[in-house]
Amino acid sequence: MAPGPLHPVTVLEQCDVSPSPAAGQPPALPLTFFDLVFWGFPPVQRLFFYDNPDLVSGFTAGELPRLKKSLAAALHHFYPLAGKLTCEMTDGVAPPEVLFAHGDSVPLTVAVSADDFGDLAGDHPRDTARLRPLLPMLRKHGGQSQDVLAVQVTVFPRAGVCIGTTLHHAVADGSSYAHFLRTWASIHRRLGGLDVDECTKATAMDDDAPPLFDRAVVRDDAGLREAFLRDHRALAKSGDTCLDDWDLSRRSTGDVVLATFRFTDTQLRALGKHVESETSARCSPYALACAAAWAGIVHARRQRYGGDMDGEVVAGDMDGEVVASSEERFGFVTGCKPRARPPIPASYFGNCLGLCSVESTRLVNGGGGLTAASTAAAAIWRVIEELGEEGRALRDARGWVRSVREHAAARAVTVAGSPKLRLYAAADLGGAWGRPRKVEIVSVERTGALALAESGRDGEGGIEVGLALPRAEMEAFRKFYVDLFDSLSAVS
Repeated sequence: MAPGPLHPVTVLEQCDVSPSPAAGQPPALPLTFFDLVFWGFPPVQRLFFYDNPDLVSGFTAGELPRLKKSLAAALHHFYPLAGKLTCEMTDGVAPPEVLFAHGDSVPLTVAVSADDFGDLAGDHPRDTARLRPLLPMLRKHGGQSQDVLAVQVTVFPRAGVCIGTTLHHAVADGSSYAHFLRTWASIHRRLGGLDVDECTKATAMDDDAPPLFDRAVVRDDAGLREAFLRDHRALAKSGDTCLDDWDLSRRSTGDVVLATFRFTDTQLRALGKHVESETSARCSPYALACAAAWAGIVHARRQRYGGDMDGEVVAGDMDGEVVASSEERFGFVTGCKPRARPPIPASYFGNCLGLCSVESTRLVNGGGGLTAASTAAAAIWRVIEELGEEGRALRDARGWVRSVREHAAARAVTVAGSPKLRLYAAADLGGAWGRPRKVEIVSVERTGALALAESGRDGEGGIEVGLALPRAEMEAFRKFYVDLFDSLSAVS
């Protein structure tokens, strides 16, 4: 399929949304060692597509003021999102922290687009260049600090509305983001008959505990924060740019497209039964979806750079040069709140993720697609099962900052998001909005990650996996995906 035409958006309004009622002057929030793992990462960028044409009629006079008010009320509870993150990481400079002062705000952009809403919100491959205009940028303030969160609302005449958010990963993980989103949506649903102050009080908090910002709940007996700061300062001094190796937008490998592949409950059960019969591993749906996608990406890279499922594996570097690879790497995260000692409250706001790594030479040298997916699933499940051991989640934590760079240099496949976040439900704004038709993590183009979410289709169940690949690799992945489940049906 040829690339679609680009439709730049027309900006209607740019404004700032401050916490309402005004938040008190809080102390600065230092970054914990969990936060510092994601220092230097590209921001997390999500799009929420709402496909009700009724939203568009009189939008700026009707729905937009309500959306601003509900955002302001949600920021009252999550005031650090309106603050600024100091962004220097050099010797002699204070460690990064989130600072909030009276009058700080979240930038909100309101725009209109002439692009095809239905096409952009589909599952098929779409040029990432068409999605970028829907995403807001984080402002920088004199090189000393930058915004934490930015929001953009884009109206598609006679079609629907898209909400885009950009969040600095060093400030919050997916769980904290989902907490904020649920609060925003809950307040918005209630705004009909209440003023902002009443609504803020009424939702403090209906379904969730208020966010907890106390950094003292994160124990650091091993001195990981200071170790991570030393690593980051050394990397900055050396001019390290390894994280850029994940960024597809920097490569000369052709157009990059974003597509979604759905793994239904039925498909995952069938794959799980096959994996258990072949490897004795009783894998979770999460492990199965990750494994199939990981195996498919390995296959797609081989098809692009040479080799097949039975031959030598090769991969491309930044300039497309073909280089040999003896193993494949996969990385995912695990929630550390319940695994910490003592456990960290579920309402804690910030990052609280452990890094997990999987390596496989058998995946490189394995047989066909079904065999590769089974091999990948067993390898991932072995690591997941090990997480049940006391202290396992943090056992290798001292090397996390540098291991992330190694994974990026090796173009490891990683994971963003999780079906457990339930973002489709979290983003239910009620009224004419309802649940979004589609949720996308567009920033996977820059991080080499799989974007996992619960299926947004009612009654279907399962997991949806979004991924960004060069167009030729995406076509090879699509064929792998189709052939995988055809092969599974034949075996069954």
